[in-house]
Amino acid sequence: MMHPKSFKRLIVDNAVGMLWNQWVNLGAWSRAEQRVTSFSDPECAIAFSSYFCKYEKRLEKISLDWSKVNLQYINHSRLKRLWKTVTDHIELRDNFHEIQAATTSSKYITEPNAKDMANLLVRLRLLFGSTTRADVIFHLLTKGSANSNQIATYRFLNQKAVLLELEKLAKAGVLVERRSSRERLFSAQRQFAKFFEFEIQPISSPWFLLASLLMLEGCLTDELIDDEYLVFSAFMDIKRKLSDYLQKAGECNLSLSGSTADEFYENVAEYYTCLCPVCESINAR
Repeated sequence: MMHPKSFKRLIVDNAVGMLWNQWVNLGAWSRAEQRVTSFSDPECAIAFSSYFCKYEKRLEKISLDWSKVNLQYINHSRLKRLWKTVTDHIELRDNFHEIQAATTSSKYITEPNAKDMANLLVRLRLLFGSTTRADVIFHLLTKGSANSNQIATYRFLNQKAVLLELEKLAKAGVLVERRSSRERLFSAQRQFAKFFEFEIQPISSPWFLLASLLMLEGCLTDELIDDEYLVFSAFMDIKRKLSDYLQKAGECNLSLSGSTADEFYENVAEYYTCLCPVCESINAR
């Protein structure tokens, strides 16, 4: 069984590595040695850099600078929702309440390359604006058919706004709608989907980082870390929520069940470790 202190270091290293990769893909300069297999996500990078800058101070500066240079690529309503999700777990200073576009350029920040396969969301925002519509299409292209509630939950969007966009896109022939007695499922029309070349990425950066934050703040704090009984009990207290976050982060052929606290902790550590080779940390020096 992995010791809680070792598990905490694993979480921090991989979460910070994930964020470095996000910023590199989005146009921030860094000496990245490895690439993480996840799609870039501006709001995710901004919201979680505000927390993980406690472990890597440069993340906060890069986040602020990028936000000013690339303001047009930010979905502000989604950023507010992600920010609220983060601050539900820990109180943070809001540096992004009134972001203004930069008046001068930065040699360390460029515009993201929309042709990069990792920047599919950026490409869609160039076409459809930084709106719910771009995020809805992104979800259907990368995750397959879904209803409005599934998309809103997974993408941190307003469910009514998602449904409105789904209906408009279906009327325009961009989406295919399939109705059943209980739900309305939507999927991207095949000819439309062919316009977007990308590779499916196995990990969701927002959910991976949210699971990481939840464990660090809820179970692996300085007050608990030296007492395994307290750590294991803390994991058991958030069993349902953490299992949901990890399963949304990525799929591993491992169980997240556990009838005892130490068994659940061990299963969580194994599941998270399973995700980490997929999202190998990049070293930014």
